[in-house]
Amino acid sequence: MTTASNQFRYERKLIAPGLSPAEVVALVRQHPAMFRETYPERAVNNLYLDTPDLRHYTDHVNGSAHRVKVRIRWYGDFAGRIERPVMEFKTKRGLVSGKVAHPLRPMSLNGGWPQATFPAVLKESALPDAATVHLHGLAPALANHYQRRYFCSASGIRLTLDWALRFYDARHSSRWQAVAPHGSLGVIIELKYDLAKAEAAVRVANAFPFRLTRCSKYVLGIQCLNAV
Repeated sequence: MTTASNQFRYERKLIAPGLSPAEVVALVRQHPAMFRETYPERAVNNLYLDTPDLRHYTDHVNGSAHRVKVRIRWYGDFAGRIERPVMEFKTKRGLVSGKVAHPLRPMSLNGGWPQATFPAVLKESALPDAATVHLHGLAPALANHYQRRYFCSASGIRLTLDWALRFYDARHSSRWQAVAPHGSLGVIIELKYDLAKAEAAVRVANAFPFRLTRCSKYVLGIQCLNAV
């Protein structure tokens, strides 16, 4: 079953450099917005698909008003059998984002792209024709893995904390090449909210001792790979 966000939402990111995840969690728990944890900590994995010339990456770097990211997301172990992979098309229009997700049938990613079996995965997952057309010409570009914790404020503003970010080069080989962890980045704080909560979100962000920043994990990952 395809799922779609009910409406476009705002996403704002801050980075907490030099602090451990435990220290950032303490700041969140002490925040005047009264955040509570809403979901157990888990590992998040993404495999991003892009054109051979990385058009999606270039659109993000250039700040194009309308842009898209295509990824397969799963949770838990990075390699091995994936019981519930999801194909996601994440679009951005100006300052707001939306997402359409299509569940895929179980598959295995054992450190590389399953070139021989992935067409069958797509066929048996019964993706809509529009999604299949959108995938034409795309190939693996980057994989990443990180830890995430989930919170929500008393007013309904969602917050996630991401850390221990690792990248894998999926561009040139059936075997993804691991890149050293990006240890200097720090914990990424992301606020997610709809237009009705925009003013409250500004107050939430201002109460943190960090600045708002642009921080796309896909863009950061490609830049990290290019620097190797």
